[in-house]
Amino acid sequence: MALDQLYFGNTLYSYMIFLIFIFFGVFFGKVMYIFLNKYVRVLAGKTKTKLDDVILDAVEIPLIIVVFVLFFKYGLNNLVLPGNLSLWLNESLTVAITFAGVLFLLKIVDDIIVNYVVPIVEKSENTLDDQLVPLMRKLVKFLILIAGLLLILSNVGYNISALLAGLGIGGLAVALAAKDTIENLIAGLIIIVDRPFKLGDWIKWGGKEGIVEEVGIRSTRVRSFGDTLITVPNANIVQTEIENFSERRKRQVKATIGLTYDTSVEKVKRAKEIIENVLNDHHGVVDPIRVSFVEFGSFSLDLRVEYFVRDFGFDFFLNTKDEINIKIKEEFEKENIEFAFPTQTVYYKKE
Repeated sequence: MALDQLYFGNTLYSYMIFLIFIFFGVFFGKVMYIFLNKYVRVLAGKTKTKLDDVILDAVEIPLIIVVFVLFFKYGLNNLVLPGNLSLWLNESLTVAITFAGVLFLLKIVDDIIVNYVVPIVEKSENTLDDQLVPLMRKLVKFLILIAGLLLILSNVGYNISALLAGLGIGGLAVALAAKDTIENLIAGLIIIVDRPFKLGDWIKWGGKEGIVEEVGIRSTRVRSFGDTLITVPNANIVQTEIENFSERRKRQVKATIGLTYDTSVEKVKRAKEIIENVLNDHHGVVDPIRVSFVEFGSFSLDLRVEYFVRDFGFDFFLNTKDEINIKIKEEFEKENIEFAFPTQTVYYKKE
């Protein structure tokens, strides 16, 4: 019979059985997908807990992979293959199963963090956990991938112990190549633990400034006031001086008010009194308040004015300065006290 004819060591009948198993692997994979999405997902949506939805999302693709691999493996048992090819195919199937397991772990761990850890963090007033969670997500995924890779290497015949021991020889070269990455990782941990700034803080470092949006494993992302995103290696930002504007309790204002040289001593004293009264009367101003006649300028009698504004935001700061300046101008006009502006007197001498 034609089905009993040998082709590459197997009958046509054996090849047909193998193809039937492949077909059923695809068919049952599709059936499994429909069943999970049309029935199981509907039931999971009716429960109060999110855990069943998390498990379903994580298991869907890996389960389909496992179903197909099992049918493929049983179909393969009907064929007589050369030793090397048979070994290679079986190892490939083992790798596929391991890969499905890694996918499952990556998805379920990430979903658990998103659905259970993140909501708790969002309710917390502590901003440290806001920085730790993204770092934890990345680190856990990295460890799962490394563990999966080692397991795959072990399944295909590598001696993991010998491999890890061998890394000791090449480890120095790898460590040198990864020196910057390791430095940035350690610097990221220093930022999180030492907390020179936190998410949402306005910082200035190395001539740049902006709002901190994210502290990652390798870098910190800062949104500039021009709305660009600056990505800074953690090691760079830790090694420089960091000025945290968000931690200040009040904003300093320094100004020089120049009076004309024909201003009398009484009016100079009155000008100082007016400025002090305006500052003391404004609800946005806090001590210390300093008003001093400090210098005979090139064209003015200079009053040095220093005060602090409560830190209720930049708009409040600008509005406070605006109100104070307008009030000083109004009071000076009432007293006929004149502001100086650059002037020059030229004397001509007749020969």
